[in-house]
Amino acid sequence: MLTPEQVLNKYFGYASFRGQQKQIIDSLINGQDVLAVMPTGSGKSICYQVPALMASGLTVVISPLISLMKDQVNSLIKLGISAGYLSSILSAYEQKSVFAMAYSGKLKLLYVSPERLTSDSFISLCTSVRIAYVAVDEAHCISEWGQDFRPSYGKIHEFLQALPERPPVGAFTATATKVVRNDIINFLNLKNPLNVISSFDRPNLTFINEQPTNKSEHLITILNERHDKSGIIYCTTRKTVDEVYTFLSARGFSVSCYHAGMTYENRKLEQDDFLHDKKQIMVATNAFGMGIDKPNVSFVIHYQIPQNIESYYQEAGRAGRDGNDADCILLFEPRDVKICEFLITHNYEDDNELDPKTKLSIRKRDRKKLEIITNYAQTNKCLRHSILDYFGEKSNENCMKCSNCLSRYEYEDASIDAKKVISCVFRLAQRKRNLGKTTITEILQGVENDRILQNNFNTIPTFGTMKASSTKYIYKLIDSLVENGYLQMAKNPYPVIMLCTKSGEIVCDEKTFFLSYLSDRTSIICSTSYEKLRSCRSSICAKLKIKPQDVLSDKALEIVSKNLPVTLNDMKAIVEISNSQIEFFGNIFVNYIKTHIKQNNTKDSYKKFSVNQTFLAKPWNQEEDNCLKEFSLQNIPVSEISRLTGKPISSVIARMKLLCLKITI
Repeated sequence: MLTPEQVLNKYFGYASFRGQQKQIIDSLINGQDVLAVMPTGSGKSICYQVPALMASGLTVVISPLISLMKDQVNSLIKLGISAGYLSSILSAYEQKSVFAMAYSGKLKLLYVSPERLTSDSFISLCTSVRIAYVAVDEAHCISEWGQDFRPSYGKIHEFLQALPERPPVGAFTATATKVVRNDIINFLNLKNPLNVISSFDRPNLTFINEQPTNKSEHLITILNERHDKSGIIYCTTRKTVDEVYTFLSARGFSVSCYHAGMTYENRKLEQDDFLHDKKQIMVATNAFGMGIDKPNVSFVIHYQIPQNIESYYQEAGRAGRDGNDADCILLFEPRDVKICEFLITHNYEDDNELDPKTKLSIRKRDRKKLEIITNYAQTNKCLRHSILDYFGEKSNENCMKCSNCLSRYEYEDASIDAKKVISCVFRLAQRKRNLGKTTITEILQGVENDRILQNNFNTIPTFGTMKASSTKYIYKLIDSLVENGYLQMAKNPYPVIMLCTKSGEIVCDEKTFFLSYLSDRTSIICSTSYEKLRSCRSSICAKLKIKPQDVLSDKALEIVSKNLPVTLNDMKAIVEISNSQIEFFGNIFVNYIKTHIKQNNTKDSYKKFSVNQTFLAKPWNQEEDNCLKEFSLQNIPVSEISRLTGKPISSVIARMKLLCLKITI
């Protein structure tokens, strides 16, 4: 008999298991139920397919989508694995063939929808052959608190009870809160299950929330900046998919589309073109993605807000499966929420399996979930932390990699000061002394107190080298060096600072060290010029196949949008622009500014103000927020809103930005 590793290698071509796959497989083989919450792309299907190939008997896989079942079965057959599925798209003859193979023992895996589980023909089959395992895919569908609740998943318990002998059951999903996980265990009656809850964190994903004034043109800018990348654009409705597909096709992009309103053949053709890199971009509803294995997706754009965090994270998680950095971009505008509210109101409308009370409860739940993701789209907190916190996973408050963190933090080159700190710790170590932050700081500041003088610390070469630096700054620098592994803190019995293996990288290798800190100023860029110039930059990127920062950095672009230089000499005055950038791109921007901005007398507003100003500290109340939303819908200029509310224009702009409202100048 083959081992799990041998089966993995023989059929799937992998040398070893990933993550907790082996633990899950061993548990099922040993007869233990399993609940596995594993992120998209982590190889959940391997966890039940390997045991199925090792066992005598049939493994039943319960899956919610016909297209997903068909794709997975076709993939298994190509690998030489005997698999089949039952669905309404099969002819009577094809269904009989599947049953015949199952009865004869030739079938190893049989995929079925939950609706078929309690049919007489299927129960008859499952009571006549040995069922080795039951795998429940997308198990969150069983819970009313799951993002894709399907009442038919309630039939699974009834099906398991009808079997002569209950087999080990594996329940698999990519996203499930603690409430949903408990529902899965209870509704499936999992017995002492192995709980595998993988981390929801995907460190290679950068989360970006934006609210452009012109979403379609902004989408063009985003795609041009990623001209050589493969990506998915998710839309809420089929109509929007068709509109975006037509719009992008007309602009020359290599694009496919996918939604449930298309024929199966057309969906398959479009999907294959995308998977095989014949088309670069897929525009789709959430009908696309389950079971799709395309590792090189480097961005996922949500053109409209989805109905809940679970759906967003599952769809966004289709980016970066190859481990490379990838972007997850949410383009938000308030009217998209109305579309979701409409869909929620009409969800389950024709579902006769649910009584009115249950439908009301589900809609209430869905509206709460929509409120949560709407808050996520508008929050100024760390986006990664917000997502992980929702799933009950602890994380740092600031990931330093999402759009909110990157916009709220500034970076200072502290390499020279970092060398001074590490050198001071090194000189103390030479004297066989390990000291705490306070004394190290006093040495660096050149403080001549009794402790310093009695221990001759004033003779250390680094004494007084940071005389002009504040205690707070040096403390932060030491903490940051410890946090990043360039120094270590140990108790001796009190906390002391010591050298470590990476310390030499700063001093000897002269590695650059950046100190991050919360900016006490926030840029409110309400700038038509900035958007136009960013679009100009993205066009250059797409044409020359280079990165945006190679043309102009974001900082340089901000300054250009503010100063609007009309000569090369004007551009040379901007220190953030290199001579080579001026040589290659200077005339393009100068001519663009003359033609598309100055000539059109584009009205612009570029605001930069302190978040600590007193008018920002005064909270806005709900009534004022509602008024802002109404003013935004009516395109009332911010100057008029300022007059009506009695608040400074900068405060109005700041609040509207925070609420992600459209701003009219």
